[in-house]
Amino acid sequence: MLHQIVLLTVVILTLIGHGSPYNFLVISPVYGFSHMKYMAALANHLAKAGHNVTYFQPFVVDDYHDHNLIEVETIEVWNYYHDEIGMQHIPSEACMRDAWHSSMYQSDVGAAILLSRYLYPAFEHMCRKMFEDTDLHFYLKGRQFDVVLSEAFDFCGLYLASYLEMPSLISTFTGNRLNALAPVLGEPSFLHYLPAPTSQYGERSTIWDRANDVWHKIFSSYGFAQLFEMQYQQVKKLTNGKVKHWKEIIHDVTYHFSNSNPYLDFVIPTIPKVVPIGGITVDQDDWNTRDNHSDELENLLNQRKHSVFISFGSMVRSVDMPLEYKESMIKVFLDHPNVTFLWKYEHPNDQDLLKKLPKNVHIAKWFSQNSLLSQCLNDKEEVKSIRFSGDRRVDLFVTHGGLGSTMELANAAKPAIVIPLFADQPGNAKMIERHRSVVVYSKIDIPNWKKLSNLLRKMLNTDVYQEHANRLADTLRFQPISPADLMVKHAENAARFGRMPNLVPYAKDMGLVEFYNLDLLFLLSLFTWVGSWSVSYLYTRLKGSFKLKVE
Repeated sequence: MLHQIVLLTVVILTLIGHGSPYNFLVISPVYGFSHMKYMAALANHLAKAGHNVTYFQPFVVDDYHDHNLIEVETIEVWNYYHDEIGMQHIPSEACMRDAWHSSMYQSDVGAAILLSRYLYPAFEHMCRKMFEDTDLHFYLKGRQFDVVLSEAFDFCGLYLASYLEMPSLISTFTGNRLNALAPVLGEPSFLHYLPAPTSQYGERSTIWDRANDVWHKIFSSYGFAQLFEMQYQQVKKLTNGKVKHWKEIIHDVTYHFSNSNPYLDFVIPTIPKVVPIGGITVDQDDWNTRDNHSDELENLLNQRKHSVFISFGSMVRSVDMPLEYKESMIKVFLDHPNVTFLWKYEHPNDQDLLKKLPKNVHIAKWFSQNSLLSQCLNDKEEVKSIRFSGDRRVDLFVTHGGLGSTMELANAAKPAIVIPLFADQPGNAKMIERHRSVVVYSKIDIPNWKKLSNLLRKMLNTDVYQEHANRLADTLRFQPISPADLMVKHAENAARFGRMPNLVPYAKDMGLVEFYNLDLLFLLSLFTWVGSWSVSYLYTRLKGSFKLKVE
């Protein structure tokens, strides 16, 4: 009887603690896989916390129809497709092939020019349909969502949520951080804290590095600001001017979820409104290394002493590599006959390539990256170093440095060769390089197969990279508050209180003169000059008077 009373009391207290479930709408355009994976993780964690979640995915591209990113059955998945006009403008799968060799994709000026030119046409027609679809508007309004979570990448979801006057908005970004948003949110300047990808950092930084940081901040901000502005002009026309500007929307969001982690990232100044949830796509306690290993893959991983996993993500495809790059990769494979290479390659039936590949290479359109990278951690108590009982057969990861892959290799204690291709990847590479568990390799040097092969040999036969990777993963595993808990608690707070203007710092609305106290400096300089002149004048007069008296 006593046991039943105690159990009933616990249940009642639990219900009181959680209260009624909130209604969340997660808008996740089907575009880049890492973006989808991140937004799906938000939906999954909110649903696991007992809330009602609708996962709205507009198919910007005609792909990923059968993804299994949604893990909780209670989540309502709503697929939304192009109309006939939109189907005619779906981006080509090979549209990023130039990123393999063009330096424009990594330069600040190139990013500023190319980003909006490339992304706006990709998002344009799905955004048009979403704003023209009055049935969609009626349905979304009728569901009475407490909070809408949408990414400031394709800004259309945030425009729509604002236009429909949803009670609370949470913006987020799948990349590490977005310079265009920082001043709008009210974050202090990142200068001197966050180096440009091509700048030296710390004691080695020179005046030219600081100048490069300023250059990077200006142009990296311009690219996305231009994209958001172009989308604003589109929806403004579609709504007859009844939609807010993107800066006003960002100003009014309850929170901004930043896909950064303070234990991995550079240390930067920020504000309480910006919540760092980097690593939310990774659950070390739930990783299963053998989940997705077929019998064939198991045999491959057991054939040789070392295994290397190669993946360049979903945006820039391995199949679009220049021929010179592919031939160089093949030479690297041939130079390491005692290593098994698993290469994510979009056309695994490419007969021309298959004829050239040695027996130690296995290509597939898709691998379970989590399964290949993850380590089963067998001690949940705090220990001095992580102990592994899982799959240790993949010794090295060759990656493009997308933030999703960077988070996974950091949490999985996996050494890596990072070959950044475009966008935020050079910055991600620089971020994790300082932890000394990876080596950054230029994409321009991929044709230099001997250099790449020697680096691979060095990393496979040097324990120091694994030691640093272990420490980094240990730090992330035992961080005091998990990214998932941070996200859920702040999302619940957004549902509970709606918008929180008290979290917006007044300083963000100050003018240049006021913010940098230029008026005070002017007055101080004026008073100093007047005081100096007065003292000098009095001294001259007194000196003259004293001289006359002496005479």
